[in-house]
Amino acid sequence: MDYLRGEWLPCRERWANCYTNHIFHIGNTSKNRVESMHSSLKKWLATSTHKIDTLFLRFHTSINGRVIELRKDLEDSLSKVFALAYGPPYVNLNTIVSLWAVELLMEERKRKIVQGCGCRIPETHGLPCKCKIDELSAAGVELHHNHLHPFWSSLVYESPLDLAEWEDHDAIERDIFTAMVQDVYKQGPTAIRKATQVLRPHILPQVEGLQEPKELEAPKGRPPRRSNTRDPSWFEHERARSAQTSRKNQSPRTSRS
Repeated sequence: MDYLRGEWLPCRERWANCYTNHIFHIGNTSKNRVESMHSSLKKWLATSTHKIDTLFLRFHTSINGRVIELRKDLEDSLSKVFALAYGPPYVNLNTIVSLWAVELLMEERKRKIVQGCGCRIPETHGLPCKCKIDELSAAGVELHHNHLHPFWSSLVYESPLDLAEWEDHDAIERDIFTAMVQDVYKQGPTAIRKATQVLRPHILPQVEGLQEPKELEAPKGRPPRRSNTRDPSWFEHERARSAQTSRKNQSPRTSRS
């Protein structure tokens, strides 16, 4: 309180109101993060008697270490697959945009509209609002990274505002895949065979031996609480099908007269 009365209250006539409702701030509506870093830096220095050269050296070392940690956290966020975002309309956003952006979109879609949408989140966070998400879902269009501000894909605040200058992730992935295919062709038949073995289960799953069993048409319902019964495994399905096929292929025995 003494610090507040001595430092802040004397200059309160110079304060100005700042409205952030229509400003692109990505959720940064206070200076708590800056104040926290300032406090941590003062505790880390632990003294105010450093020389200018040693002080700047320690300060820049601390900043560089923090930048490396932030980049690592952001890269980890991009590489994580959000399990709750598998279904529509978030399928095309996995591993493309930040995890926080998907969470904000899910919260925005669950928001109940009492009187008008407001459409504030496109201005403040660069994300589609609830009415836009509902409009795309009604038209059968899933959310794509082009519907979001470039910041959520690049994690760079100074992203270009012109979306035409923003690189298309799909085009980049196609170019990378084309270059990989060309490299495999150059390596010869062995590399082609190995790549085919890796891609075949994803492109032609019907030719693989491991397939999901068919669902029961007439299930028996929920078993008792202490029941030890379980659904048949894949090899049990295969064994039953093989036995049924062998019985059909057996020729009927003829009795000797």
